[in-house]
Amino acid sequence: MKPSHLIAPLIFCVLAFSCACGCTTTPANGAASGGIRDVTSPSTEEKTHLETALADLEVLAGEGFENITGMEVITVSGTDVAAAGNASTWVLGIRQDGRPSLLVYSHGTWSRLNWNHPLDGETIPLDTTLMPTDLYEVHADEIGGLGPLTDLTLVNGTYTLRSHAPTPETLAFDAQTGGVV
Repeated sequence: MKPSHLIAPLIFCVLAFSCACGCTTTPANGAASGGIRDVTSPSTEEKTHLETALADLEVLAGEGFENITGMEVITVSGTDVAAAGNASTWVLGIRQDGRPSLLVYSHGTWSRLNWNHPLDGETIPLDTTLMPTDLYEVHADEIGGLGPLTDLTLVNGTYTLRSHAPTPETLAFDAQTGGVV
């Protein structure tokens, strides 16, 4: 055989030997001295009160980053709402200039999403509406019966809270008075 024909089998043998040794040997002290290890830090899910999210939206509007002029809030949703009334995500279904869109607050940031479906319902007067923080405080016992986390929806003046149980339970409250509906 010519030496040039020996190069390809030689490279193949070296690679096969390297892979076999690398895949079958383990350091005596485990992964502490090397190998593949998880380097991602555990993410802590940040929960925010609706009041804080709305204040952040006002700041963005004041700085010219978000236009809230003429905005009508039609629905409010909170995901994974804890006993303190804070949620991992808040979504406002809004109408502005006759066009529906969603404002999503998650991880300390607002995002606007176009929504191509009508948002039916009455405008929610947020300045006179009982905030989730207060609702969860006033009805701590009833809401606590749904579990540690709930999902919240505010539409047409009524808060609806849904548990995360396999057979979800719901509670409804008047958004102005906080009374059970």
